[in-house]
Amino acid sequence: MSKAVEKAIRELVLDRRGNPSFASAPDYSKADGLRSFWEQMESTGNLITIVWDYVKNDFLYLSDKFFNYFGFDPENVYREKLAYPLNRLIPVDAMIMINGSAFVWEYVSGLPVDQRKNYKVIAEYRMRNDHNKMIRVHYQNITLELTDRGDVWLSMMLFELSPDQNMETLGNISCIDVVSGEAILTVEQVKKKLLKKILSEQEIDVLKRISKREDTGQIVAGLGISQETADHYLKKIFSKLNASDINDATALIKDSCLDSDPARNRIVQKKTPASLPERIVDLMNRTIHYWVESTGRTKADLAEESKIWSVYSDHNGWRRTQTLDKYLDIHTLPQKPRISQVLQTAYYVLNTCRTPSPRRDQLEAAIKCVREKQGHCSHHNP
Repeated sequence: MSKAVEKAIRELVLDRRGNPSFASAPDYSKADGLRSFWEQMESTGNLITIVWDYVKNDFLYLSDKFFNYFGFDPENVYREKLAYPLNRLIPVDAMIMINGSAFVWEYVSGLPVDQRKNYKVIAEYRMRNDHNKMIRVHYQNITLELTDRGDVWLSMMLFELSPDQNMETLGNISCIDVVSGEAILTVEQVKKKLLKKILSEQEIDVLKRISKREDTGQIVAGLGISQETADHYLKKIFSKLNASDINDATALIKDSCLDSDPARNRIVQKKTPASLPERIVDLMNRTIHYWVESTGRTKADLAEESKIWSVYSDHNGWRRTQTLDKYLDIHTLPQKPRISQVLQTAYYVLNTCRTPSPRRDQLEAAIKCVREKQGHCSHHNP
């Protein structure tokens, strides 16, 4: 990991947010009163709870499950505190987390004090544990207590292994106001801010072309630059983004809405799946993505609450959604998919989640695509 990323992580943990201001000493009896709450949260499903004290820059509560589930050495974590697991993040995911967290802190600090506990940060990221194994972690951060001057004092962090251990997809972060349901921050906004903050306009142009699978020759011809200049841009892009491969680099620009035309930015443009099976898979994935973004909960939670899909616990106690999972990949989709079940799930999520988001727009469009294709197929196959 680059020194710049390590420095940013240290600042994220130890900067002014770690030194909240009090007119009087903190009342730790408030924390004691919340203990049953965070212990109850930990008993729910596979959640692992950490309560962070920004006054002492230390754990007020750290679940023993944190070490076994994620594969961390307790000595390392207790010595380096939150900086240790943060330093294990894949660099590009760390940059997304850092920039997204900084935006949230800046936004929340400008709110009236009585509204500063209303927000929830939801994130997912890839990291390496102490066995050098890549894991994908789902994370939520909820403010528990403020100082008498309105600074964050205690926050509860909820962790679990992501049900989808896909290491090809970038980490993400979002923030919602749990009272109004308003999206304060989306990962698309984070990507946009990150790219504009780190890359020059010329480097963004090159990255856009790479994302369209243009080779170096096409980039040279399209931008009217030399081969040497193109190679220079490519090296700088990978260095600045701390991207481990081309997929990580292009994934940053995907869905980031860098174009200036608002009409084009309202819904992220993707290639529309052609066949009905492809549209079913696309719809199921968009349903899960919007659910996770809006609620911060897993697809197992969706299956249980909607009562549409079956859920079972494996020998490790993890909840599995084996049937639902088949609908997330075209290669595992049943030959006779239950289209009504997929649509029922999508409508359940739309009715349950009210967070305005590009993902919601995309989900509604995906429902329309499936229904149109379904009607077309029925008409030709009576």
